[in-house]
Amino acid sequence: MSQGKETSLEFRNLIVKLKGEKKSYSEIAKIVKKPRSTVQTIYRNYVMRGNVLNKSRCGHPHKLSDRDSRAIVRKVKKNPKISVKISGSYCKASGKKVHPETVRIILRSGGYNGEFPAGNRSSICEPTEDLGFASTR
Repeated sequence: MSQGKETSLEFRNLIVKLKGEKKSYSEIAKIVKKPRSTVQTIYRNYVMRGNVLNKSRCGHPHKLSDRDSRAIVRKVKKNPKISVKISGSYCKASGKKVHPETVRIILRSGGYNGEFPAGNRSSICEPTEDLGFASTR
C-alpha cells in the first residue's frame, strides 16, 4: 500500500500538544478530523524520536516527475523514431538537464524498447504454399 501525503509540521505539533493535555487518541482524531491510527502513529514517532520532523529518505530523488515521464512517452507514441532526440529538446523546454539514458529508461518502462515494426514480415517467416519453380527429386 502506498504512502499518502505527509502531514504538515504544524498539524503534527498540534497533535503532540493535545496529547500533552491528556486527551485520548479518539478525541484528538475527532478534533483534527484524521483517522485515529494517523494520530497514534504521529505521537508514537514523537515519543520514539523526540521530534515530529520528517525522516530523511534514502536514495537519490527522481530527476523527472511522473508528469514529465508521461509527456515523453506521449511524444514517442506520436513519433517512435524520435526517442533519443527527445532528451535534447526536453532540456531546452524544461530547463532540466536529462541524459539520453534517462529517457531510454522512461521509454522502456512505458513499453517502448527502441524497436518499432518494420512492416509485414510474415511472408519471410512462413513458407509459401506454391513452390512450383522448385524441383522435387
